[in-house]
Amino acid sequence: DDAAGDDDSAGEAQDEFVRFAVITDAHLKPDETHTNNLVMAQTIEILNAMDPPIELVLLTGDLLDELPSDDPAYYEDNGGTALDQIEALLAGLEIPWLAVLGNHDYYQSGGGLLNDLTDDLPAREALLVDRLGLPGLWYRHDHRGIAFYGLNTMQPHPDAGWIPESVGSFGPDQVAWLQQQLSDGAPAVLFFHHPLALDNAVEAGFSAGMAFEVPRAEGDYDKYSGTEFEDWTDPIYAVLEQHAAQILAIFVGHGHWFVRDELDGVPVMMTDSTGNSPLQTSTGEGDDEQPMRYQVGEVNLTDGELTILNEDLFTYNL
Repeated sequence: DDAAGDDDSAGEAQDEFVRFAVITDAHLKPDETHTNNLVMAQTIEILNAMDPPIELVLLTGDLLDELPSDDPAYYEDNGGTALDQIEALLAGLEIPWLAVLGNHDYYQSGGGLLNDLTDDLPAREALLVDRLGLPGLWYRHDHRGIAFYGLNTMQPHPDAGWIPESVGSFGPDQVAWLQQQLSDGAPAVLFFHHPLALDNAVEAGFSAGMAFEVPRAEGDYDKYSGTEFEDWTDPIYAVLEQHAAQILAIFVGHGHWFVRDELDGVPVMMTDSTGNSPLQTSTGEGDDEQPMRYQVGEVNLTDGELTILNEDLFTYNL
């Protein structure tokens, strides 16, 4: 009897956790032997083998580097495109995944910062939603009590006289939808491509010299001075601030760095690019070297705390 009573924790409920991974900016090429494609394949192998296992993979845009046509018929006659590559790679991911689009997913040709944006955004969106089997351009996925929101930052806003390319916007329809969805109070994780205009993301790497984020006039950043973005704040910020108490974290891409920010107490984290990492972050040496360009998040379902489990394996740019 004494032995049975020694373990005070025997009757205590154990905390439960949701574990997920975030990868971004694969920039896949038509050639399956291209470095970008090989690193993506390696990353998928790593995620598949994780122990304890992860339950979801979030892909925050720029799946492709460019895509030559918006016409579905083109891909019936032309195989071996970057679209074929992402389909093949995701077919090998043994974990449920959720993806959103980034600016490069809308490009027809180009390279670096000089790119040819499709002149038919709806056609490109319809093509990718159909071929990748996405729930929509933006959507909610509920998993064990957490609402995962995949959002699209390539939506023009009629009150701003520009179309998002390097700079992102959510557009009024998406913002209204998100406001309505968040009204149920469920704990939420948001993921999308362009970073929010917060100090660390604005100052990190090459983004420090150009308009690069989802504009926010309240930041009063020098690089927006004299541009069409100087006095513009995307309406998404008001929604995020209103619902900050239920948002566990926001994950973004686009900058090709590991960056951590905060918006009204909400962690906002940028993940390094699997395809074009400036730091070529990796673990191990020699034959054991592996790319380490992903984040592993864990949510404690008891207290709602979110932890990045692999922070000791990479360095935040800022």
